[in-house]
Amino acid sequence: MLQTKTPEGEGGVAALKRDIVSGVLAPGEPLRLMALSKRYGVGYTPLREALSRFEEAGLVVLSPNRGYRVAPVSFAELEDLEQSRALIEVALLEDAIAHGDLAWEAAIVAAHHRLARASAALDDGAQAYSEWMEAHDAFHAALLAAARSVWLKSFQRQLSEQLRRHHHALLFSPADAGGEVITHDPATRALLEEALALEGHTRLMDAALARDVDHAATMLRAHVQFTLAVHRAASGGEGE
Repeated sequence: MLQTKTPEGEGGVAALKRDIVSGVLAPGEPLRLMALSKRYGVGYTPLREALSRFEEAGLVVLSPNRGYRVAPVSFAELEDLEQSRALIEVALLEDAIAHGDLAWEAAIVAAHHRLARASAALDDGAQAYSEWMEAHDAFHAALLAAARSVWLKSFQRQLSEQLRRHHHALLFSPADAGGEVITHDPATRALLEEALALEGHTRLMDAALARDVDHAATMLRAHVQFTLAVHRAASGGEGE
């Protein structure tokens, strides 16, 4: 298992979850208590409790006689996740636009600025992609922040974690996860570059700030469908 340092100020259990979500611990990788305890500086009892919670959240699986492993990923599950995301995020976005105030608008602009900086650094490798994903998720969270439903926001955060795992595993194999970067054909690379581009997120921000509910919802649905198209191309047409 790859040895990494826990960021200063981050608890060991939080670091373990981060590494599962970000792909540092790859789908299917064994999660042995002795190795985890040494790596993250956490005792066996809190680790067992954390892994049980992660199993409930679909981040890990427990197999008889094999123990815990990082949950697998698949295009079929990704498609289910993305379609669920569209339903939940559109509902949240519509409500956020209806109730967002000036502070909500300012937070969206700030999150977009962070995403712009992350987009400009994407050529710097796997770590830059991880930072882009953080900024991307923060941008979408800012768009939805003014929505009032606590439960829908909770579901959205869980979907976001699962989607990040799938995106890492199906489109990339990050260098910091100890794997080789996945090589895509030119057509898929072009689609991926378009998906990572800032322009679509800028248009989504502009529609939300203009309080154009219909246009913003349409753009968000299109964003989800385009993401699926990228993954479908990367998988060689799986799921068609």
